[in-house]
Amino acid sequence: MSESETGAESARDQLSSADTSALRQQLEAQIEGDVRFDAVYRGMHATDASVYQIMPLGVVMPKTRQDVVCTVRLCHQFGASITARGGGTSQAGQAIGAGVQLDFSRHMNRVLELDLDNRRVRVEPGIVLDELNDQLKPHGLQLPLDLSTSNRATIGGMLANNSAGTRSIIYGKTIDFVEELSAVLADGSVVDMRPLSGPEVAARCAQRDLEGACYRIVQQLAAEHRDEIQRRYPRILRRVGGYNLDDFVAPASFNLSRMLVGSEGTLGLTVAATLRLEPLPVARALCTVQFEDVLEALSATPLILEHSPSALELIDRFILDTTKGRTRFEPLRDFIEGDPGAVLVVEFFGDHLEELPPRIDALADSLRQAGLGHHLHRALEPAAQDRIWELRRAGLGLSMSQRGDAKSISFVEDTAVAPERLRDYIEEFQRILARHKVPAGIYAHASVGLLHIRPVVNMKTAEGVAKFESIANEVADLVLEHGGALSGEHGDGLVRAPFQERMFGPVLYEAFCQVKSPFDPSGLLNPGKIVHAPPLTANLKFFPPSHYRTDEPLTVFDFDDFGGLAAAAEQCGGVGACRKRLTGTMCPSYMATGDESATTRGRANALRLAMTGQLGSSGLADEALLPVLDLCLECKACKSECPTGVDMARLKSEFLHQYWSRHGAPRGVRWLSQADQVARWGSRLAPLSNWLASSTAVRRLNEWALDVDRRRPPPAFSRRTFLDWWWRCNAGRTTGPSDKAPDVVLFADTFSNHFEPDQLIAAVRFAERLHQTVEVAPRVCCGRPAISKGFLERAAEQ
Repeated sequence: MSESETGAESARDQLSSADTSALRQQLEAQIEGDVRFDAVYRGMHATDASVYQIMPLGVVMPKTRQDVVCTVRLCHQFGASITARGGGTSQAGQAIGAGVQLDFSRHMNRVLELDLDNRRVRVEPGIVLDELNDQLKPHGLQLPLDLSTSNRATIGGMLANNSAGTRSIIYGKTIDFVEELSAVLADGSVVDMRPLSGPEVAARCAQRDLEGACYRIVQQLAAEHRDEIQRRYPRILRRVGGYNLDDFVAPASFNLSRMLVGSEGTLGLTVAATLRLEPLPVARALCTVQFEDVLEALSATPLILEHSPSALELIDRFILDTTKGRTRFEPLRDFIEGDPGAVLVVEFFGDHLEELPPRIDALADSLRQAGLGHHLHRALEPAAQDRIWELRRAGLGLSMSQRGDAKSISFVEDTAVAPERLRDYIEEFQRILARHKVPAGIYAHASVGLLHIRPVVNMKTAEGVAKFESIANEVADLVLEHGGALSGEHGDGLVRAPFQERMFGPVLYEAFCQVKSPFDPSGLLNPGKIVHAPPLTANLKFFPPSHYRTDEPLTVFDFDDFGGLAAAAEQCGGVGACRKRLTGTMCPSYMATGDESATTRGRANALRLAMTGQLGSSGLADEALLPVLDLCLECKACKSECPTGVDMARLKSEFLHQYWSRHGAPRGVRWLSQADQVARWGSRLAPLSNWLASSTAVRRLNEWALDVDRRRPPPAFSRRTFLDWWWRCNAGRTTGPSDKAPDVVLFADTFSNHFEPDQLIAAVRFAERLHQTVEVAPRVCCGRPAISKGFLERAAEQ
């Protein structure tokens, strides 16, 4: 797919090759951060967790505020648009654009100042919420926004979306914690936005610069459209979308940062934020209640809210069923009894743990008297609570884990209504889905009338895209009927911006356009989001077929369970769970580098783009793919931890097989793929082999000839292998057929046999102490070295 075929570029981003090259060169010369304009890296930033794809001109990873200023000014000079990016987990397409992407997550991710006395923290936009809270926890503080993507969502992205989370019923949204913002405006000027008094606002409005124009337009439009704002803005807890003019109708103090929050990078680029903090809860308790179906659960929601929970979350059967048999998620299901149609997770906070069980008892009594729900499960221990919350947080990825072309997608997943109208609203929503014969997963924030509903649609077909468009329009009308919002936390992006005029009316939509104009006179800041949106079906990742055709090679591994090799790469839905750093194993290379190209998502996108010809005609033989896949350790953590089930180790091995068949494998790769033979000779020649391998001369030779870094200490070969020991110990034993099968069969792998035989010897002795009979399998290579290096046919023979 060429970039012009995506329909993504506006005239401003159609730079000539010479101008693009000049922009790249000037960026490289003038900023401290990283600049990447190569096709593979751009492709890895062309998608997020939405249904859209737009290839950017390039990617800049700034290190300093001055880098951001410089990038904005150069982009203005060349007429290139700018899209800010954090974790790239947007479900609406906010984090992609046709110009230069500013990826704040790589370097601008520090805590700048922590004010414990006033419970405030100043941070850069690229810091991840969980990583911030990890630093705050020793001080008994938190930023309590608890998104389900908190282990990879950045503060900058949360500010851009005005994000909220599980406990928004007591804590609110991101905007409720913002005290000050430092932002770079469209002309490259840096402004500090904070609460201002009347005289201070007047002084700002009198300025004859871009900052002054921004203050004037916000003050003017809020006053001019006061009545329309009060009439058209939804009166519910969870409304994001549009611009926050409602915050300026009767403000206690004028704080322009409240206009930037939720503006999706269309008005300015945040480079630092001062945020209010909250104490950690003293005590918490959890219970789950099972229901026959979603509607019964929603009937119980108003009653449960009367008990003042800190959170009330729904998980439906669709989501629960996707956890069955999954290595990572099956153990988290221990609170479920039978096969419920829906589960409500109810949490309570308190000053003392002793006060919480009686509140759960009171809730149970109320539900019993109302005849609602069954099997109330109590979770009072933090570990048990964490398991339940982990299952709930995995809802997005789990809902996208279906194999095949029909996927659970985000486009009507973020609507919100008043909680008392939620049951009727969802019943009508389900009728829309039934008319289109589309299943959907339903989960999330029943407490505030916001349920994530993700229909299963095949976006590779004209029929699927037509359903996508029809459902989106019907749901928009339904939301208006119920006085709700199209977005409660995920924002507008590309998927909801086309509905702005319908949702807010022509007067306020024109006001939004008037807000955008002075903030961004040249229209360079994340164009097409909130206002002036492209059509709903433009820039789709998988459609039309003319730009998305897969070149399916003949594979050695069997990928039929996915629908082919390309479909196995497409299994990545962009949720970014591989970008976490604090827990789990996936993805170790990203944890070490912080680079998108070292994530499971980045690699899957690179493979998908190559197999669909979007990186050129070379397909999987493209030499630019090899560095992207090289850092994959093939640890298989993604197979168990990725909620959509991407198995990058398997994909990498197949890729290497395809790549070597075209290019041939280098000496070092061939040598490592025959580790069993190398180890056999190494053990025979030990200790001489160890002395040679450790010498400076041989290390330098290995680096030159085999591409093994000289700083890497080689493992020591054992002169006595495990199999040598086993055969000596059992030399006089009869080896013929036995009536009794052994209790334990031990497979001596290459590494343990030749490098760490004591582990296997200890295993044998331990089994024998337990009076278990042990048999050792004949010497065979497991094939892992050959598999890991892409020699799949040899591995099959082994």
